[in-house]
Amino acid sequence: MNKPLNIVESLNIHIVNPEDRNLIINNLADRLDNKQVKIISVKTIKKQILEEQIHDFNFYLSKYGQSLESMSSGERMKALFESSVEKCPDILILDHFMEHLDQSSILSYTNKIETLSNKILIINIYTRQRDNLAFIHSTERYSNNTINSVLENKIEKEHAQLPPSSNKGQTYDGELVSFTNVNLAYKQKPILQNINWTINTGEFWHLYGPNGTGKTSLLTMITGDNHKAYGQDIRLFGMQKGSGESIWHIKRKIGYFTSNMTFGFWRTQTVLEMVISGFYDSIGLYTKPGDHRKKLAKDWLRYVELEHLEKTQFIKLSLRHQRMVLITRAMVKHPPLLILDEPSVDLDENSALKMTHLINKIASESHTTIIYVSHRLEEGIKPSHGLELSPSPQGSTAHTYDYREKDSNHIK
Repeated sequence: MNKPLNIVESLNIHIVNPEDRNLIINNLADRLDNKQVKIISVKTIKKQILEEQIHDFNFYLSKYGQSLESMSSGERMKALFESSVEKCPDILILDHFMEHLDQSSILSYTNKIETLSNKILIINIYTRQRDNLAFIHSTERYSNNTINSVLENKIEKEHAQLPPSSNKGQTYDGELVSFTNVNLAYKQKPILQNINWTINTGEFWHLYGPNGTGKTSLLTMITGDNHKAYGQDIRLFGMQKGSGESIWHIKRKIGYFTSNMTFGFWRTQTVLEMVISGFYDSIGLYTKPGDHRKKLAKDWLRYVELEHLEKTQFIKLSLRHQRMVLITRAMVKHPPLLILDEPSVDLDENSALKMTHLINKIASESHTTIIYVSHRLEEGIKPSHGLELSPSPQGSTAHTYDYREKDSNHIK
């Protein structure tokens, strides 16, 4: 039995191996059982979203005007942080908290946390060196020596090309998405103001802006998940929004990844079944696939070097492997449009490099157009265009940039 920990000062914990993340957090929680501990983490958010769904728990809805589930990842983290601090814990564990914040929020919350550290103990757990809290003077490096460092650091992979598409006839040229003077508000609160945005085939867009500027809301108007898109001047895949298309007509043409997706997969599907389900846009596999689709799914798992996990239950995978499987699931049908909403959040440096390499390969070797969403641009990612959302009291406005121009210095 582990002895109780006697932590007397705030602490940075740098995790070298992301696979150790849950292990060390569970170990901390078990050994601090005589203290009032609050954990700010994706796992805590996942539990609270489930509580909202099961018990119609509406604390966040009444306090913030939004349910926890409907918030962006950054807004969720902030809301959980604020509600946890209100309970005056003895110890606050920040599990990759900074990774979810935009630059201005990082500065603001670093100052908040530093002030809090005068009253409560802070344990800051991170894998990215940039998320070290400098005002905390004690840092521990947590490493598991069983990792094969040669394999973990092998970023460049020897692949000829991406696995082929099963829908050879499903190609689009020209304009895929067009927004003209699009506005959005919730309960009279302006979110987006006069958004003009055109996405053409083959472009690789970086959508960015501070937390809460409407990035996720903008995406839902493309994916068909936001009823407020009707009545707006929006064209998707050559059709005017509201002219008779169904939500499934739109979703068949879009591959979508968001970190929130892991909240919806509670069943026991295997990794291979998860990838195959991407052909059907279903949460779970309810249709018996043909041999051709099975082969393509296995080819994709081989491409991302996860074929050895094909029979493993998806919910038992590490966070990095779950992300890779979900992106593979989104790409297996070679959609005309791929939306990647903060794919690198919570990943360590090496895992983020692997993710970046995969996204660049998809952009360069397929006909799929990409919208890559983040509040910080990963090192090495190579978008061709950028759309920046800037907040204002009347709703966020949008500015577009062409990163291919030699004098462009707008990449954040």
